[in-house]
Amino acid sequence: MVRRAAASKLGEFAKAVEPELLRQEFVPLFTNLANDEQDSVRLLAVEAGIAMAGLFRHEDLEHQMMQTLRAATEDKSWRVRYVVADKLCELQKAVGPEITKNDLVGAYCSLLKDPEAEVRAAAASKLKDFCTNLPVDAREQLIMSQILPCVKDMVGDMNQHVKSALASVIMGLSPILGKDNTLEHLLPLFLNQLKDDYPEVRLNIISNLECINE
Repeated sequence: MVRRAAASKLGEFAKAVEPELLRQEFVPLFTNLANDEQDSVRLLAVEAGIAMAGLFRHEDLEHQMMQTLRAATEDKSWRVRYVVADKLCELQKAVGPEITKNDLVGAYCSLLKDPEAEVRAAAASKLKDFCTNLPVDAREQLIMSQILPCVKDMVGDMNQHVKSALASVIMGLSPILGKDNTLEHLLPLFLNQLKDDYPEVRLNIISNLECINE
C-alpha cells in the first residue's frame, strides 16, 4: 500500500526537485519500485519513470533511466507491459530521436508481438502516432524494415480486438510512407482487412479511407 502510494506520486514529486536530487534520490527510488515484487507497484513506477524521463538531458537519460524502462517492455506481468504500450508515445517524445531509434523501435515491435492480446491491442492503437513521431531522416527505413513486418502479421491476428485496434489506425501509415509504398505494401493489407470476418475491422478501414488521399 505504501509502495503503491509512493510510486503513484513519484513522477509528480520529481518535477519539483533540483536536478542533483533527482539523480541521487529519485532515480534509485524509481529503480527499486520498478523492480518491486508486486506488479501494481511496478506499473505505477513505469508511469512515473516516463514522466521523469522528460526531466533529463538525453545523455543522462541513457545512463540513469533507460535500462529500467527497457526492462519494463519485457516485464513478466502483462499489466506492466500494457502500461508501457499505452504510454509509449509519451516516452518517445520525452527521450528524443536517438534513443527512439536505438531502443524504442525494437521495444515497440516486441509489444506488437506480445503474447497477451490486451498488450498487442494497446500497441497497435499507437501505430500512427508512434510512426509519425519517428525521426524524419530514418522514418521510412525504420517502418519498412522493422515495424511493417509486425503489422503484416497482426492483420491475421486471432483476436478481434487486436485487429480492430490496428484497422482504426493502419490507414494513417499511407501519408507517412507515400503512394508507391502504399500501393505495394499497404494496399494488400487494407484489402485483407476489408474481407475480415469481424464487422468492426471492416468498418474501421472504411471509416479511414480518406487517409489514402492525404
